[in-house]
Amino acid sequence: MYPHRIRLRGPWECEPVVAGAFMPRRIIMPARWHDAGLAGTTGEARFTRKFGYPGRADETEHIWITCDGVTGLRQVSLNGVRFVSELRTEFDFDATAVMAARNHLEVIIHGEGEDAGLWGEVAMEIRKDAFLADVRLEQIDGIWHVLGQAVGVADRELELYTLIDNRNADYRIIAPSVAGKPFFVPLPTISSANHAVRIELINVSTVWYAVEIPIPHWRNAGGCDITD
Repeated sequence: MYPHRIRLRGPWECEPVVAGAFMPRRIIMPARWHDAGLAGTTGEARFTRKFGYPGRADETEHIWITCDGVTGLRQVSLNGVRFVSELRTEFDFDATAVMAARNHLEVIIHGEGEDAGLWGEVAMEIRKDAFLADVRLEQIDGIWHVLGQAVGVADRELELYTLIDNRNADYRIIAPSVAGKPFFVPLPTISSANHAVRIELINVSTVWYAVEIPIPHWRNAGGCDITD
């Protein structure tokens, strides 16, 4: 089942881009500015992490570098190749072509407050040729829908299963595309008793990508749980 995630928590090295701004240090990710010992300082910091090639990856798989949340991002490079050079609150990129036996990931963050930093999980993610992206739940005209895209290539159409609490709620065929093939699945059966929606992209009998999204719950004025 994909994706395989390998978290890059630590140790990371942190040093100022401008020499003398603060002392270099070793930190554990995820971390915001104050977690890195940078409270009260501003400017750019370079966060680096060395890691090996994932032994389980083979020629049919792609190795992505992902981050679930970042504030103050300026650029991301792997083995000297720049992949990201604009402001984002998260990032992912296919690093397969530049991966080596030993790898050097570099992230530059501009800190203007204590919320700056790589506060989301940084990881390697091993994916197949097609995967799911931007998957989310939205309520439209009073009905919950799961939306997203099937991104990549495949030599055949793939199957898209949607499950609510591990029970099948929708099935359809989808042909992924490099630009992203959107899908839009209504889920009128979601209730306050449900917990999660799971979406699986399947090629024959192999799950090429799976995403699980908690169903939002809160209480109404009478104290009853509702989904809205």
